[in-house]
Amino acid sequence: MGKMGKKENPDDLQAYVNLLVEHQDRLRAYIYTLIPGSQYVGDVLQNTNAVLWQKRKQFEHGTNFLAWAFNIARYQVKHQHGRDKRDGRLVFSDQLLERIGESAPTESPRNRLLDALDLCMAKLSGDQQKIVHARYTHGKSLEQYAKELGRTAGSLRTSLHRIRDALKICVENTISEQSK
Repeated sequence: MGKMGKKENPDDLQAYVNLLVEHQDRLRAYIYTLIPGSQYVGDVLQNTNAVLWQKRKQFEHGTNFLAWAFNIARYQVKHQHGRDKRDGRLVFSDQLLERIGESAPTESPRNRLLDALDLCMAKLSGDQQKIVHARYTHGKSLEQYAKELGRTAGSLRTSLHRIRDALKICVENTISEQSK
């Protein structure tokens, strides 16, 4: 008979899933700092999540999940970095990636910028929030969303520009107030 794998405790599994879901924004932001502007940020995040899931039994509950996840993400960025080098794309040196990766904060609370953005998004009207989500989530282009609303893509872009300006001011003011 083959070896039986260690049976997962359902409570530990649920706690792990909760940690994984809770830290998706931070993981994406961390990966983006390592490969800014890369079209592969989503792919690296997906690969990171796959490895995190495969290694879930190795995670020690009560330890710093985010630090552990960032290490795995850094490794996945290195893999992408190698693919980019082979394909002839401009890439950062491995040493620079290491320095950037090591300097990232690993504390559990979300960073102030994301918290401020969440507060400011909540202040937007429902229609404004829908425009932002239509633009920055996958699956639907701004043009498709404009068509659904019976508006032109240009008018939606203008609205989006105004919304981004308002969000920028709100985030700056929120962070400024928190710093006092």
